[in-house]
Amino acid sequence: MLKIEMNYGKAVLNLPRACVPYLSEATADEMRVLLALGAENESTVESLSHMTGLSEERVANALTLWKKAGVLETEGEWQMTAPEKDTSRPSYTGEDMARIAETSDIKELVDVCAAILGKTFTPTESESLFYLHDGLRLEFEYIVNLCKHCYDIGKPSLRYIEKVGIDLYDRGITTVGALGAYIANEEKKNDMEYRIRNLYGIGERALTPKEQEYLSIWTVDWNLPYEMIELGYNQMLAAIDKPKFSYENGILKKWVEAGCRTKEDAEAYLNKNKETKGKPKAKTENKQIGFDLDEFFAAATMRGEESSEN
Repeated sequence: MLKIEMNYGKAVLNLPRACVPYLSEATADEMRVLLALGAENESTVESLSHMTGLSEERVANALTLWKKAGVLETEGEWQMTAPEKDTSRPSYTGEDMARIAETSDIKELVDVCAAILGKTFTPTESESLFYLHDGLRLEFEYIVNLCKHCYDIGKPSLRYIEKVGIDLYDRGITTVGALGAYIANEEKKNDMEYRIRNLYGIGERALTPKEQEYLSIWTVDWNLPYEMIELGYNQMLAAIDKPKFSYENGILKKWVEAGCRTKEDAEAYLNKNKETKGKPKAKTENKQIGFDLDEFFAAATMRGEESSEN
């Protein structure tokens, strides 16, 4: 059996044992910075940059892991100005990519994603996957699911996939489960968008930012079924000639605040209001001008929001 012993010579490189659990997931940059830290004990981002040959930005990014692990402190000269969630993209040389591929499942990831997207990747395209997996530490399954989602929506570009991955990372959507929930919401919203487009007769034109906001409120925030949105649309057309997202939003908001979550709930609410309106009102000493509260509410909402929609 081969026995391995350290030859310390006249100097020792000392490292805290707290770094050991992180060795299997540390990138090449993080390992180079760790060894430099062990040799110098106290240093600065600038001096570590000179020792490792890395840019100060890459050094600061690498220090993030060891700070999180409790291996170092960032007081005084150690203070870093780089944010802990820095998604600035490092450059990977061919040598870097070959070295990472030897010690991780990145090669298999590239092959699987290439099969999903139906293409052979250029080195630049492969670099996007390396960054998502090695730089942002997104899981193998996460990246595969992200590639499939982007392919399904007709956007198979690796640059687009990388951009979406960075955006999700910044929003804290970093686990396979969280990505699954995000994709489910997006699929639901896209399906509802298609149906609501047809309902409004919008065609192929892009939705305005305000229309997209209403769509998101109805389908994601309130989680309304299409049938209830369709009922609100019909109620709107009974009051005005030209459909307006803002007007229907006023109707739906009133229903939601009344506890309606289905078409049946809304219909029951409408019938109840009709019964109330049909009853004779008690006489009062002072004559009052009567008006329809429902129509007044919807019209007021439309006037308040119509300008921002247009």
